[in-house]
Amino acid sequence: MRLLASLLLLASALAQEYRALPGADTGFASLDQSYALVYRAENPRAVLLFVPGLLGGSTNFALLAERLKALDPSLEVWAWERRANGLEDREGFLQEDPLAYYRNLKEPDLSPLRAWGLEVHLKDLDLAVEEARKRGPVVLLGHSLGASLATLYAWGHGEKLRGLVLLDGSLGVVQVSREAFLEGQDTPLGRLPGLRALLSGEASPVFGGFLTPKDLALAEAEAYLAAKRPEEPVPFGPYRATREALALLRVDDHYSLFPVFSVSAGRAWAREGLSLLGLLQGRLVLTVRGPRDGVIRWRDTGEATDPRAFLRAFARPETGFSEWYFPYRLLLEIAGHPYALPDLRPRPLPYPVLALGAGRGLIPDPQGFRLGEAFPGTPAEAKVLPGLTHLDLLTEREGRTARALLAYLRGLGLNGPP
Repeated sequence: MRLLASLLLLASALAQEYRALPGADTGFASLDQSYALVYRAENPRAVLLFVPGLLGGSTNFALLAERLKALDPSLEVWAWERRANGLEDREGFLQEDPLAYYRNLKEPDLSPLRAWGLEVHLKDLDLAVEEARKRGPVVLLGHSLGASLATLYAWGHGEKLRGLVLLDGSLGVVQVSREAFLEGQDTPLGRLPGLRALLSGEASPVFGGFLTPKDLALAEAEAYLAAKRPEEPVPFGPYRATREALALLRVDDHYSLFPVFSVSAGRAWAREGLSLLGLLQGRLVLTVRGPRDGVIRWRDTGEATDPRAFLRAFARPETGFSEWYFPYRLLLEIAGHPYALPDLRPRPLPYPVLALGAGRGLIPDPQGFRLGEAFPGTPAEAKVLPGLTHLDLLTEREGRTARALLAYLRGLGLNGPP
């Protein structure tokens, strides 16, 4: 059975197709499209359309898609990607040294992002749903900020769907006042600009946060090379580490300063210490002080996410794990949706809603989804998978997330027996 499952996973990985989809007209003809990494099925019972979160790309869902396809080949999985992927220079992944290429990443024209707010992305998503409906009944699944976008889409076009799943995300996790939405506000991390500053050109149209587009491109390049040559030693400060260890140190929950963007994928075989920046955050974050022997290596300690499978799925020439140029306007207008699109309001849906939280993620309590407020009068179930981080929910190796989704689909009559 294990061999059969491995063969099915390999077959599903080989059946991927990255395609462009029609997009809303914003006056930028070459950029007015979204994208999807598609895992096809013959005569699919259902199409699962996944929406990524903040800074998320389509390969966020690669391991989950492979797991779902292995358990039920009759499903077709679409990992959607927003239009900003059209700004990414993926040429580096065709070079001998992607890292050298992306160390000199040139900034594209970012002016189109000022027009790419909530309304544009909902129109893009609607066009993607229409394309997916040509293949079968569509179930929409949003992760993190993508759950907010999926919720807003269901308020406007819920009748086009056959199901809705929220993955460790809920509309209203981040909210702003009308004044902050228009004029901006000061926060402990600096000033967040409002819509007026954004549209006037005073504020950058790209969500800067803590990771720049170059950071995201280099992280994908590191993971891409690590998947190909995991044991190759490379410089790590005054020491050396394997490519695998270097890439995973950036994203593993033991070492990452950004818990929302971490996975639990093992441990470095190295001398360790505590991070001062982590302590300032009130967290125990480890740092690597040097090797235990000649080279810092990575150990698979059996945690939720398989480290090598994670790296294999992280990046490919067409697409990757992150959205390098995330439109700040989209983030602002989701937080201020009552002011951006006041006609969108909570509504009942003609099918049950499922919400899955992560025990170490954004929503570790089922009550945090507030499903009764978002979808009044709609049958809904919220559950939390313990022990998982925000990203483990998508990448975990045991199939807990996939089995929960398949049970939901069975309740909708959209897939076969367990």
